[in-house]
Amino acid sequence: MSKIIRTHPKGVLAKIKKAYLAGRLIQALKIVAKRYLKGLKYVFYNPASDNVVLHSPDYVQPSKDKDEIEIVKRVFKSFKKMKEDQHRDSDLYLPSSLWQQTLDVSYSYFDDALKTDDIDKFHFFLSNFGSWKEYHGTESNMLIRDNMKNLIGRRYLKNVIFYQNLKNWQWIYNSRKPISSLSYPTHGNQSGSYIDKNFVGAGSFGSEYHGAMLSGLLDDIDRPIVADLGAGYGKLAFFTLREKDDSCFIDFDLPETLCLAAYFLMKTWPNKKVLLYGEEEYSEKSHSEYDLIFMPPSEIENIGQNSIDLFINKNSLGEMTSKAVKNYVNFITLSTKYFFHMNHDNFPNVYSDNSPGLLGHQYPVPNDKFKLLFRQPDVWHAIGGLKDINTDIFLYLYERRVGGE
Repeated sequence: MSKIIRTHPKGVLAKIKKAYLAGRLIQALKIVAKRYLKGLKYVFYNPASDNVVLHSPDYVQPSKDKDEIEIVKRVFKSFKKMKEDQHRDSDLYLPSSLWQQTLDVSYSYFDDALKTDDIDKFHFFLSNFGSWKEYHGTESNMLIRDNMKNLIGRRYLKNVIFYQNLKNWQWIYNSRKPISSLSYPTHGNQSGSYIDKNFVGAGSFGSEYHGAMLSGLLDDIDRPIVADLGAGYGKLAFFTLREKDDSCFIDFDLPETLCLAAYFLMKTWPNKKVLLYGEEEYSEKSHSEYDLIFMPPSEIENIGQNSIDLFINKNSLGEMTSKAVKNYVNFITLSTKYFFHMNHDNFPNVYSDNSPGLLGHQYPVPNDKFKLLFRQPDVWHAIGGLKDINTDIFLYLYERRVGGE
């Protein structure tokens, strides 16, 4: 298997190298310069003023609350089972080299906890992943932490990442939605800001926009069943399903990130019935018996046919080998009515042998079974303050054709 060139998010030279290999170095340099100049501009002009209060907390000690401890025990037991069984999985379900370095560095607490059976160390990472001092691939923790170090960075965060995106978001809805719509739980010690006393993360604006759109697809379904391949820690799932009193959410992901989602969503929705890997066999039948289901990637083979209302993928298909993508898309299109994904569509990830990965329009979604409802650039990458050298994310929504069994 060819290796993917991994670029650490804090390494500017590594980012430039990746951009050069992808043929977009000039674009990358322009964006870096533009970001700095924007921050410099707001040293003298600060429209956000006191409306945005930045929040980059230090680590906290884990809670000793009884319910919290019970959640952590269940998640740790499941994590150990996933790692024990992982060696039996096909290479299709193992971390790509694009992810493996992140796991080795940023999830070292999990690795150490596994080796020493130290649940306290495991718990500490779960309690602090939102403000972790290494990029872990699921949140903009380092964007916040790095820019807090100097005045230019702080003004960039306040005025571009939060205030400008707030204005963009309000424009889209003509200010019909309250700022509280952008807020989500801070389980895991999240970094971000407070706007009018509402916690707002760097990704709140896009997540609310996408979640509201996806939630609308489910309005006429009494108990929607939603699956996600690589849900991060479950933020988009929260925005998609927060107004659904009754639903089922299935997350297929690598063991490490799956633990973050299980912790975050189990604490967010403590009354939901949860199935973790190793507690019971997963099958299509589980969708009617559980509200939250957390499974390693290989369990997608047990998802069943026509068993999902909406299947989501945000970014992760673009970080896989073409062989893995084809395998996942096969099971996704066998199982779902709607398939929504957002991935690179112009500039692929480049492998060490200089071969490109698949782009979004190259995913093998069968035309005879699905129709493309729309393809459009992601607003928050195209015009928002999160724009950087990786910007070329497009949204795709497919619907199963009538008779497309």
